Amino acid sequence: MTRVGLVVKCIFYLFGTFLHEIAHYGAASVLGRADGFSIMPRIEGDTFIFGSVRSRVRFKVLSSVVATAPVIWWAFLFLLLVHLQMIGMKGHIPKIHFSVLSERIRFFSLRDIFFLWLFIQMLWAGMLSLHDIKNFFKGLFSISGLLLITAATAIIYSIRY
Repeated sequence: MTRVGLVVKCIFYLFGTFLHEIAHYGAASVLGRADGFSIMPRIEGDTFIFGSVRSRVRFKVLSSVVATAPVIWWAFLFLLLVHLQMIGMKGHIPKIHFSVLSERIRFFSLRDIFFLWLFIQMLWAGMLSLHDIKNFFKGLFSISGLLLITAATAIIYSIRY
Protein backbone atom coordinates (compact mmCIF):
# COMPACT_ATOMS: atom_id res chain seq x y z
CA MET A 1 0.00 0.00 0.00
CA THR A 2 1.31 3.43 -0.82
CA ARG A 3 2.08 5.91 1.95
CA VAL A 4 -0.75 8.21 0.84
CA GLY A 5 -3.22 5.32 0.95
CA LEU A 6 -1.93 4.35 4.37
CA VAL A 7 -2.35 7.90 5.69
CA VAL A 8 -5.91 8.07 4.32
CA LYS A 9 -6.70 4.69 5.91
CA CYS A 10 -5.25 5.85 9.25
CA ILE A 11 -7.39 9.00 9.21
CA PHE A 12 -10.54 7.18 8.07
CA TYR A 13 -10.18 4.42 10.70
CA LEU A 14 -8.93 6.65 13.54
CA PHE A 15 -12.23 6.52 15.43
CA GLY A 16 -12.50 2.73 14.95
CA THR A 17 -8.92 2.32 16.14
CA PHE A 18 -9.74 4.39 19.22
CA LEU A 19 -12.77 2.16 19.95
CA HIS A 20 -10.66 -0.98 19.45
CA GLU A 21 -7.90 0.16 21.77
CA ILE A 22 -10.29 1.55 24.40
CA ALA A 23 -11.91 -1.91 24.60
CA HIS A 24 -8.48 -3.45 25.30
CA TYR A 25 -7.74 -0.69 27.81
CA GLY A 26 -11.05 -1.13 29.64
CA ALA A 27 -10.67 -4.89 29.88
CA ALA A 28 -7.07 -4.55 31.05
CA SER A 29 -8.11 -2.00 33.70
CA VAL A 30 -10.81 -4.31 35.04
CA LEU A 31 -8.82 -7.57 34.89
CA GLY A 32 -5.34 -6.31 35.71
CA ARG A 33 -3.46 -3.14 34.98
CA ALA A 34 -3.39 -1.01 31.84
CA ASP A 35 0.05 0.59 31.50
CA GLY A 36 -0.20 2.46 28.23
CA PHE A 37 -2.55 3.48 25.45
CA SER A 38 -1.72 4.73 21.96
CA ILE A 39 -3.62 5.29 18.73
CA MET A 40 -0.57 6.70 16.98
CA PRO A 41 0.08 4.56 13.88
CA ARG A 42 3.58 3.16 13.46
CA ILE A 43 5.56 0.66 11.42
CA GLU A 44 7.40 -2.20 13.11
CA GLY A 45 9.34 -4.30 10.62
CA ASP A 46 6.90 -5.44 7.93
CA THR A 47 3.87 -4.76 10.10
CA PHE A 48 1.80 -1.60 10.29
CA ILE A 49 0.31 -1.03 13.75
CA PHE A 50 -2.68 1.31 14.10
CA GLY A 51 -2.60 1.45 17.91
CA SER A 52 -1.62 -0.45 21.04
CA VAL A 53 -2.33 -0.99 24.72
CA ARG A 54 0.25 -2.26 27.18
CA SER A 55 -1.18 -4.21 30.08
CA ARG A 56 -0.39 -6.69 32.80
CA VAL A 57 -2.64 -9.34 34.32
CA ARG A 58 -2.11 -11.57 37.32
CA PHE A 59 -3.15 -14.77 35.54
CA LYS A 60 -2.10 -15.32 31.94
CA VAL A 61 -5.57 -16.64 30.99
CA LEU A 62 -7.00 -13.17 31.63
CA SER A 63 -4.88 -11.84 28.76
CA SER A 64 -7.16 -13.89 26.48
CA VAL A 65 -10.12 -11.80 27.63
CA VAL A 66 -8.17 -8.57 27.19
CA ALA A 67 -7.12 -9.68 23.69
CA THR A 68 -10.69 -10.41 22.59
CA ALA A 69 -12.35 -7.41 24.27
CA PRO A 70 -12.83 -5.45 20.99
CA VAL A 71 -15.39 -8.02 19.82
CA ILE A 72 -17.79 -6.19 22.16
CA TRP A 73 -18.17 -3.55 19.44
CA TRP A 74 -19.91 -6.11 17.23
CA ALA A 75 -22.59 -6.42 19.93
CA PHE A 76 -23.02 -2.63 19.83
CA LEU A 77 -23.09 -2.77 16.03
CA PHE A 78 -25.89 -5.34 16.21
CA LEU A 79 -27.83 -3.10 18.61
CA LEU A 80 -27.31 -0.13 16.26
CA LEU A 81 -28.73 -2.14 13.34
CA VAL A 82 -31.70 -3.16 15.50
CA HIS A 83 -32.22 0.51 16.42
CA LEU A 84 -32.20 1.46 12.74
CA GLN A 85 -34.73 -1.36 12.18
CA MET A 86 -32.47 -3.06 9.66
CA ILE A 87 -32.35 -6.21 11.78
CA GLY A 88 -35.16 -7.67 13.85
CA MET A 89 -35.57 -10.77 15.92
CA LYS A 90 -37.82 -13.65 14.90
CA GLY A 91 -37.82 -15.93 17.90
CA HIS A 92 -34.16 -16.19 18.83
CA ILE A 93 -32.90 -15.74 15.28
CA PRO A 94 -31.86 -12.37 13.81
CA LYS A 95 -33.71 -11.45 10.62
CA ILE A 96 -32.50 -8.85 8.13
CA HIS A 97 -35.23 -6.48 6.91
CA PHE A 98 -34.27 -6.12 3.27
CA SER A 99 -37.21 -3.78 2.58
CA VAL A 100 -35.87 -1.24 5.11
CA LEU A 101 -32.36 -1.66 3.67
CA SER A 102 -33.53 -1.09 0.07
CA GLU A 103 -35.60 1.93 1.20
CA ARG A 104 -32.52 3.47 2.89
CA ILE A 105 -30.44 2.88 -0.23
CA ARG A 106 -33.09 4.49 -2.44
CA PHE A 107 -33.40 7.60 -0.26
CA PHE A 108 -29.82 7.97 0.95
CA SER A 109 -29.38 10.98 3.26
CA LEU A 110 -26.59 12.71 5.15
CA ARG A 111 -27.75 10.89 8.29
CA ASP A 112 -27.38 7.57 6.47
CA ILE A 113 -23.82 8.48 5.45
CA PHE A 114 -23.01 9.06 9.14
CA PHE A 115 -24.52 5.70 10.14
CA LEU A 116 -22.66 3.95 7.30
CA TRP A 117 -19.40 5.49 8.53
CA LEU A 118 -20.25 4.48 12.12
CA PHE A 119 -21.09 0.94 10.93
CA ILE A 120 -17.70 0.68 9.20
CA GLN A 121 -15.90 2.05 12.29
CA MET A 122 -17.60 -0.44 14.63
CA LEU A 123 -16.94 -3.30 12.21
CA TRP A 124 -13.27 -2.23 12.11
CA ALA A 125 -13.14 -1.77 15.90
CA GLY A 126 -14.39 -5.31 16.53
CA MET A 127 -11.88 -7.03 14.27
CA LEU A 128 -9.02 -8.75 16.05
CA SER A 129 -5.49 -8.18 14.84
CA LEU A 130 -3.02 -11.02 14.40
CA HIS A 131 -1.36 -9.84 17.61
CA ASP A 132 -4.72 -10.06 19.45
CA ILE A 133 -5.27 -13.61 18.19
CA LYS A 134 -1.75 -14.66 19.26
CA ASN A 135 -2.32 -13.17 22.74
CA PHE A 136 -5.64 -14.99 23.01
CA PHE A 137 -4.04 -18.36 22.34
CA LYS A 138 -1.02 -17.62 24.54
CA GLY A 139 -3.38 -16.94 27.44
CA LEU A 140 -5.63 -19.88 26.66
CA PHE A 141 -2.77 -22.38 26.48
CA SER A 142 -0.96 -21.08 29.55
CA ILE A 143 -0.97 -22.98 32.84
CA SER A 144 -3.84 -20.84 34.20
CA GLY A 145 -5.72 -21.24 30.90
CA LEU A 146 -5.40 -25.00 30.91
CA LEU A 147 -6.50 -25.10 34.56
CA LEU A 148 -9.55 -23.01 33.67
CA ILE A 149 -10.42 -25.26 30.73
CA THR A 150 -10.00 -28.35 32.91
CA ALA A 151 -12.17 -26.90 35.69
CA ALA A 152 -14.87 -25.75 33.24
CA THR A 153 -14.90 -29.17 31.58
CA ALA A 154 -15.19 -30.91 34.96
CA ILE A 155 -18.06 -28.63 36.04
CA ILE A 156 -19.94 -29.09 32.78
CA TYR A 157 -19.40 -32.85 32.90
CA SER A 158 -20.60 -33.07 36.51
CA ILE A 159 -23.75 -31.00 35.72
CA ARG A 160 -24.65 -33.07 32.67
CA TYR A 161 -24.19 -36.50 34.30
